[in-house]
Amino acid sequence: MCCKCCGATQRKIWVFGLGSLFMVLGILTVVFWPGLADHLVEDGLTLKPGTDAYDSWLEAPIPIYLSFYMFNWTNPEEIRNPNVKPNFVEMGPYTFLEKHKKENYTFYENATVAYYERRTWFFDPDRSNGTLDDLVTAAHAITATVADEMRHQRKIVKKIINFMFNTEGGELYVTKPVGEWIFDGYQDNLTDFLNLFNTSAIDIPYKRFGWLADRNESLTYDGLFTIHTGTDDISNLGRLTHWNGKPETGFYDMPCGVVNGTTGDVFPPKMNVNDEITIFATDACRFMNLRPQGTFENHGLTATKWVGTDETLDSGENFPNQACFCDPERFGDECPKSGVVECKACRDKAPIYSSFPHFYLADQSYIDAVEGMKPEKEKHEFFLAVEPTTGVPVQVHGRIQINMMIEPDDDFDIYRGVPKVLMPMFWFDQYAELSSELASKAKLAINLSSYGVIFGYSLVGFASIFIITGVVLTLTKKWVCEPQEDEQMINTID
Repeated sequence: MCCKCCGATQRKIWVFGLGSLFMVLGILTVVFWPGLADHLVEDGLTLKPGTDAYDSWLEAPIPIYLSFYMFNWTNPEEIRNPNVKPNFVEMGPYTFLEKHKKENYTFYENATVAYYERRTWFFDPDRSNGTLDDLVTAAHAITATVADEMRHQRKIVKKIINFMFNTEGGELYVTKPVGEWIFDGYQDNLTDFLNLFNTSAIDIPYKRFGWLADRNESLTYDGLFTIHTGTDDISNLGRLTHWNGKPETGFYDMPCGVVNGTTGDVFPPKMNVNDEITIFATDACRFMNLRPQGTFENHGLTATKWVGTDETLDSGENFPNQACFCDPERFGDECPKSGVVECKACRDKAPIYSSFPHFYLADQSYIDAVEGMKPEKEKHEFFLAVEPTTGVPVQVHGRIQINMMIEPDDDFDIYRGVPKVLMPMFWFDQYAELSSELASKAKLAINLSSYGVIFGYSLVGFASIFIITGVVLTLTKKWVCEPQEDEQMINTID
């Protein structure tokens, strides 16, 4: 039956009017929504009060774990036997829950923010293989540090140091519980004597020795960071400009001494997946370049995987651009071989060297010099998996090994007749993974532009139905039913 309430003109106005309205709205949505969506996403990623990114930056919203793997030196009494290599047995992991919190932050008008980061660790026995009371034998770090500092002194000075070693607690190695090796620190006779002696010639800046002693809950240990907030240029988001108020570290010649990269927790959106990324490692007082290598799937997100390579910890042997990481005054022409970098200036003048775990990607000579090293890509690779559209880290495995150099010195009884060998002390894995909730937010940000475009095309399609219907009705002149058509319809039914 025909509707008698609307005339043909009114029906045309409704059909073509709605069709035109939906068409205009659809086209505007398709044209302008992607830019608007990108602006909304980028604005939400900047570090300014009120954004989710700001809240996540202030205090990490996901659990971070720091796992330590200690190397137990099983045959230290055989160190002078040329037929026996130092043997190391890996113990652990000893895993700690790590909390990050930014404090004392100051925002500047040049779109940067300076802050300290307090890190707190809590032992997690359920994720650990062993207890903090497990005993580990390793090289005596204080004795090795003093011997290294005094190595090129006059004979008379070295005789005095040798007497001190022999009477005040100098040792080639020491056995202590894991907890004391890591955070608690242990009482040491040589350390006590040096602190009592109080000389600038031998600077031991702590009362108890532990690899991370005085670091747990410290506000200032890692230093003062200054990074870009991204509010002026989103491509600068997270880029480090100063460390401890300076654009250079002071530990390496330029350009290796420049403060560069990110702190590893904030990256800009729209990352180029073919470019290297740079992170700044405070433990080594230097930047590290990571190379893109494949993708990583997690929680429905496809992240690009940036990994440490043979170039990352090279000191110029294979990559000349890394030569400035080697101190010519200390090494001359004999820099560490590939895969090992010296951290002496950064680590209180101790003869400390860093590498990837088990000397992964390092020169074979380091592996051959000791027993117990079994480098494996899956276990020991350093990598960051970052979703490149949003710059959100999806999974992180920051794996670094700390080593100590032991060298022969006939002026010190403790080191007379020992081989020169790089002793692995421990390695750690800083692990974090994006939660499913945050992954859902990241997927929404990634697809926000597409959702709007799809909605826009849906409006265009809906408008097209209205317009096509109107055209058909116009061509067939069916906007209004004639009375005779109604009668014919009734007769047909009868």
